[in-house]
Amino acid sequence: MQSVIMEVAPPAAVAEAAGAAAGVAVAALLFAAVQLILAAGLYVWTALALAAVFRKVDRPAARAWIPVLNLWTLFEVAGMKGWWALVLIGGGLLTTVLASVTNALFIASAQNAAFGGSGGDAAGALLGATLVPIVLLLMFLAGAVILLIRMMGPLNRGFERGAGFVLLGVILLPVWASLIGWGSARWRGLARGGLPPTPFAQEPQPAASASSVPADTTAFAPPATAPFPAAAPVAAWSPPPLGPSPAAAPPAAPAVPAVAPAAPASALPPTTGEVEEHTVLAAHRRPSASLRLPDGQTIALPSDLVVLGRNPSPPADAAGAHPVAVDDATRTVSKTHALLRRGPEGWTVTDLSSTNGVIVGDGDTEIAVGTAVAVSGRFLLGDAELFLDTGAR
Repeated sequence: MQSVIMEVAPPAAVAEAAGAAAGVAVAALLFAAVQLILAAGLYVWTALALAAVFRKVDRPAARAWIPVLNLWTLFEVAGMKGWWALVLIGGGLLTTVLASVTNALFIASAQNAAFGGSGGDAAGALLGATLVPIVLLLMFLAGAVILLIRMMGPLNRGFERGAGFVLLGVILLPVWASLIGWGSARWRGLARGGLPPTPFAQEPQPAASASSVPADTTAFAPPATAPFPAAAPVAAWSPPPLGPSPAAAPPAAPAVPAVAPAAPASALPPTTGEVEEHTVLAAHRRPSASLRLPDGQTIALPSDLVVLGRNPSPPADAAGAHPVAVDDATRTVSKTHALLRRGPEGWTVTDLSSTNGVIVGDGDTEIAVGTAVAVSGRFLLGDAELFLDTGAR
């Protein structure tokens, strides 16, 4: 009778156990929800910070929100192949799968050795189930760290940051992107590669500015000289005859030098007592406007409207502008950066909503977007230095 009472009594304990299990399930759901919220917040934070970084390096900010494409873009900016991002992501997935499969195989081997009587070493199988996945993960982490350091090195040099930022980018990418994207760092570009110059190579000379061209070009003409009289012919020498000399011949008349024929009277300029010795340079022979690019090349401006950029397109209000591509190793020049225009008052430059702005002269203040500013000589598109020679007009 007592045993029957003991079997019927536990419903309260069962209800308590069920309540405890429900509490554990709710706690697990809450924990999972908190993890998802934290992961989503981390993703949004990283995307916003990378978007700010991409805008500084003239890349589409929308790429920061696409998981693999954002890493692909970072590798490209660092001067590496973008598919290294696929190698990194694919290597992580493959390592995870191999570690899981290896762990399952070793555990199955340990179970067979312990309960199946197969004669295997259950302790060794359990040790392998623990160590082999750890070794695989460590190998992948070592390769990933080396690859990320290789990427972060050029990136931080381009932003003028040191080794501390390299380690920060490898360990905490969201923090690195926040400091670079929202901080004061400016993209200076990667160092230009190539062969060193020869010992006899000359440095590119800056184009002459308008102030260095003299207004009066008559000083460059050679001085006029008077015509020289034609020389008298010289008789060939012959030896004196032998024997008595004949009677002396009468002296010959002196040779008269030949005189050049006089020019027609209509071709001679009127004289005022002093001959003008300089020639005025014709207007069509005066130097035209030219532009020296960052690579040292100087080109003549073929039009009164010129649009500048890495791959420029004429703006809507200047559809006939002639495009001039600027080969910029610093990557600070936008695709369509600025507009040069020649008017009655001279040349002006206008910022076409570029990423890194336009600076005129030797200062460090960027001009306002859409405002035409007079330009002559040095000006900057981002960090690329150009020189405008307006010519003598």
